[in-house]
Amino acid sequence: NTTNLLHLLRKIMAQDLTPNGILKFFNQSINTDSYKPTVQINAIKKCGSGSGANKNKLLVSDGTNFTTMLSVGDEIDKVIADDTLRKNAVVKVERYNVTNSNNKHFVLILEVSILSYPELKIGNPVKLSDDQIQAEVNKTPTPSTSVTTAVSTFNSGGMAGAAPSGTPGNIYPIQSLNPYQNKWTIKARVTKKSDIRTWSNARGEGKLFSLELMDESGEIRCTGFTDAVDKFYNVVEQGQVYYVSRCSLKTANKQYTAIKNDYEMTINSDTTIVKCEDGDAVPQIKMEFTQISDLERCENNSFVDIMGIATDIGDVQSITARASGKQLTKREVKLQDKSGAAVSLTLWGNDADKFDTGLANPVIAVKAAKVSDFGGRSLSVSFSSTLLVNPDTAPSHELKGWYDTTGKDETVRQMSGSGGMGGGGMETAHKSFGEIKEANIQDKPEYFSNHAAIVFVKKDNCMYQACPSADCNKKVMQESATEYRCEKCDKLYPNFKYRLMLTVKLSDFTGNEWVTCFQETAEKLLGISADDLGKLKETNEAEFEQAMNKVNFTAYNFKIRARTETYMDESRLKCTALSVEPIDYITHSKRLIDEIKLLEG
Repeated sequence: NTTNLLHLLRKIMAQDLTPNGILKFFNQSINTDSYKPTVQINAIKKCGSGSGANKNKLLVSDGTNFTTMLSVGDEIDKVIADDTLRKNAVVKVERYNVTNSNNKHFVLILEVSILSYPELKIGNPVKLSDDQIQAEVNKTPTPSTSVTTAVSTFNSGGMAGAAPSGTPGNIYPIQSLNPYQNKWTIKARVTKKSDIRTWSNARGEGKLFSLELMDESGEIRCTGFTDAVDKFYNVVEQGQVYYVSRCSLKTANKQYTAIKNDYEMTINSDTTIVKCEDGDAVPQIKMEFTQISDLERCENNSFVDIMGIATDIGDVQSITARASGKQLTKREVKLQDKSGAAVSLTLWGNDADKFDTGLANPVIAVKAAKVSDFGGRSLSVSFSSTLLVNPDTAPSHELKGWYDTTGKDETVRQMSGSGGMGGGGMETAHKSFGEIKEANIQDKPEYFSNHAAIVFVKKDNCMYQACPSADCNKKVMQESATEYRCEKCDKLYPNFKYRLMLTVKLSDFTGNEWVTCFQETAEKLLGISADDLGKLKETNEAEFEQAMNKVNFTAYNFKIRARTETYMDESRLKCTALSVEPIDYITHSKRLIDEIKLLEG
């Protein structure tokens, strides 16, 4: 009958799977590098809701037994995401590791090769019990791997000590680590070593540094505080491979790292670091590059890997941080890539000071550059970023060759506005107010250009008295006839400066829209400085009115940011002018001709 035939078919198919393949995963006498069993994936279930790397539970069978395993790492995550690895697939396990948590052993699958896609489950497997797994684990002792390099522990200080008396033991993939494990060792490359940073608050003072560690399964951030800085900073080298163990693990603070891992390490008094002399197999820094033209689809404050040609390198500038009052140095670099777009990249601190300005159009690669939506799109190298200049990689050489031959002559679209580098401002799609309203903007702001006429200027509340400090624009309160207080700076000043916050009604062929113009844009539109306009308002009301009214019924090319704001459960469109320029009628005419041609088909 049909049931017997199905049973027979499953029995025959089971012969293609590795006999007792599931149980052998836990036999510690087997070399994990050479054992490559053939098994079937009976089910795949996504697990965990954190912001780290993806993990999936796999129900894995050898036709006789099955158990739950965990997928870890980019290689297997990709084949699961694109449905190459799916239910009932027969695979050869290329790489795996066995770990334990809470006295339970489980298998981490790192990489598989797809062999076939049978429609049926093979055999009638039964679940492997914990007792069966433990019995297999107990058959042979855990093998040890000898390490002959020097060890650096927190207490011994430095790596120039005696050879370690122990061994690193079993090597765990980074993505398998969690706070509930005690005994683990990772073999990882230091892909980034930060500068030493200091802090001072009510609880005292201190210093810290961080490392970014990577193996085949993923990455993790490791931070050392105060004493750990003295013991480890000068002995750990970026680019080298180390055995690292006995760090504390905690939930990662995503505010300070762009690494895709739910956890991060902290160096403690028991931390051990052993330099690995045979680390060629551990991968170098890994980047997944975003094209510059695609930045407009990236969220504000998100992180991206970026590579481009430095077409313009600005001078070092010194600024004062508003929050802390500290002096900071920055440098703006304009990057261009093959996507036909360019963006401003801000370097800070040592990256800005030490940048070699003598290089001719170097290739710049940044891992975890931070995205900003100020003035369009711009990038910055943050504390968690890694900056590489002229990396010796195939994509870098290819990009450089393209730019030297044809790229340098191509017209590019500027993604960054006047707040970044370059003189042209950002190039944005031309849209009418009607099109913007129909777009139903939700979470992300929309950037667009519009040729519009000014039909009304609001004179009430168009300016305010602001703090005269160069780095503060907060409103001041008048304390006396000659004193003005800034609450943010907590200081009294003998004067103030005027700041413009001009609201105008703009009109195009589809309708009207209120648009706010702040200081620089408003001054350019009115053709007068805020301070001069403020003096007119104080001394000559008629001239003030004339200065405000003269722009009525004049047309300009506005670059505008539109976003939806909700107040009292009512949504409304809020528009801000980022720049204003006289209309270039030649360019305007060419655009209209192109639009007519599109209509003609």
